[in-house]
Amino acid sequence: MPELSVTILIPCLNEELGIQSVVTDFRSQFPTSRIIVVDNGSSDLTAVRAREAGAEVVVEQKRGKACAVQSCLARISSDIVIMVDGDGSYPVEGAQKLIELFMRERSDMINGIRKPMIDGASPFRPLHLAGTSAFARVLELVFDYKSRDLFSGLRLFSRRFYKNVPIHSRGFELEMELTIQAVDKGFTMAEVEVPFKDRAAGSVSKLRTVRDGFRILRLLLVLFRDYRPLIFFSMLSAIFFAVGLLAGSLPIYEYFTTRQVGRFPLAILAAALCNLAAFTFFTGLLLESNL
Repeated sequence: MPELSVTILIPCLNEELGIQSVVTDFRSQFPTSRIIVVDNGSSDLTAVRAREAGAEVVVEQKRGKACAVQSCLARISSDIVIMVDGDGSYPVEGAQKLIELFMRERSDMINGIRKPMIDGASPFRPLHLAGTSAFARVLELVFDYKSRDLFSGLRLFSRRFYKNVPIHSRGFELEMELTIQAVDKGFTMAEVEVPFKDRAAGSVSKLRTVRDGFRILRLLLVLFRDYRPLIFFSMLSAIFFAVGLLAGSLPIYEYFTTRQVGRFPLAILAAALCNLAAFTFFTGLLLESNL
């Protein structure tokens, strides 16, 4: 079997404290690989440190992890791409595990499940853990796929995958979008545990819990609408219909008790909501038939 060509793709923003060791470690483990660091408009010496370590540096000024990754995929033609964060939290041994699994299974996307290197010590913040669990549960309910680590930053992509999956998100929504795209388009996926540790000392996480949480939720709703329109619009239709029935209950009760309708505005609102429910349902039905 011929040796696979590998590209290590490292999107980063202001990671001068960790990027040099990341590039050095990956170069040591994968000496023939192409290592690309995407500097996403850093204000520190990230690009300088990456070049000093021997990486190819691409500057993408449009902020967002997804933008950084997307800007480089068209430049790559290797058999596989390993995407890893540049903060030093993913030891190179994890990437080796992804490649070993790929050699056995040839999955289109392999996700690294983060496992703390020190037993009992978790580098995850409680709110992040709760948010990740909630999004993973919604993903399972809507798309019938259960991920053990939805937002892991260490992933392997086959050429078939990264050349055929469009990226519509901009920031930290990237990992979830890639998972949904893979599920929807029928790509094969696998997961394997990889070591995970604290980021480089002195560096700061770019993830903002509330802001990025809302952005991820918005993307999830958009993808839900686009990829499961019948379920999405049926749920909206049910809400409109339920509110319409609630609004119409008083005029209906009044009519049956007095044979008169004195609450015309409420009756009109109820009729409008029920009509809207019907239109919403048929919109989802039409969109589903065109998928």
